[in-house]
Amino acid sequence: MTSGTSERLIGIDELRELSRRRPARAALAIARQWAVILVAAVGAVSWDRWYGYLAAIVVIATRQHALAVLMHDGAHRLLFADRRVNDLVSDLLLAFPLFISTTLYRRHHLDHHRYLNTDRDPDWDPTAIEHTTRDWIRLFAADAVALNIVKTVGTLDQFSLLPVLRGDRDVARAMGRSRCVLFLAGLTALVAGLVATGWWLPYLLLWIVPMITALSMILRLRDMAEHVGCDEDDGLGGTRSVLAGALERALFSPCRINYHLAHHLYPSVPCYNLGALHRRLMENQTVRDRARISHSYLFGRASVLRHVAEARALRHATANAPTEQGA
Repeated sequence: MTSGTSERLIGIDELRELSRRRPARAALAIARQWAVILVAAVGAVSWDRWYGYLAAIVVIATRQHALAVLMHDGAHRLLFADRRVNDLVSDLLLAFPLFISTTLYRRHHLDHHRYLNTDRDPDWDPTAIEHTTRDWIRLFAADAVALNIVKTVGTLDQFSLLPVLRGDRDVARAMGRSRCVLFLAGLTALVAGLVATGWWLPYLLLWIVPMITALSMILRLRDMAEHVGCDEDDGLGGTRSVLAGALERALFSPCRINYHLAHHLYPSVPCYNLGALHRRLMENQTVRDRARISHSYLFGRASVLRHVAEARALRHATANAPTEQGA
């Protein structure tokens, strides 16, 4: 769908209002995620039971995901109007703790928007539609216990800071020298703090382990939900929204990222306005007829898993159907 077409779905003045940045809301959203992380970590260490640590790992992974989603807003420069403030806050409080770069992610992600579901889309996997439901469940389970960690790290290398640690000058140049220095200084301070306090084990257990297990699984699930089985276009058929219940939203789609079709149609709208944008779009009959909407990620006939399985079956049926000439 062209930008001209998408503009007809909503008025310019209404879009301008929905696109207005609200710095206080962005700051509150960031603070909220870090507060939950801190409470979960302190609670696990204080309680000192294996099931307490397990629960904290899950909770912290969901908030790490929330940080990544807010960083995604930062990549679209939707956190703060001042670009320097936007990028600095996004890097220091959202991206760097996850060992990624807002600048590198922005370059990667804008290509995803520009070439959605095509060979030039850096997130597109043409083999994903061939996975059965059982395949997906196996992949999620392997992610949850870090069996896919090597492949996951390789995928994230496109915008992670690991190449900087390896001395990759091209990545460092793309990121900017001052930002590289800032990241390395922060990492040095972190290591020094862990050495001085002896908190290596809590950091590894309550920050790194969630990243390479539950967070990895959540990211795969959300990536599947957003585009697998959708059309090769940037309009109504290219992206899926998931109207999940409260528990699934808390686990898999923080900060309204489940309204992903609304985001792709109007990427100028900050995450806290995506719900309102979705409701406004659904007033349009064309959107209601063509939008891909699921009502759960994992469960039921209207789930993403079921819809992806149906898209796979339809693709196979179409591919195997006899041509008119051969019929």
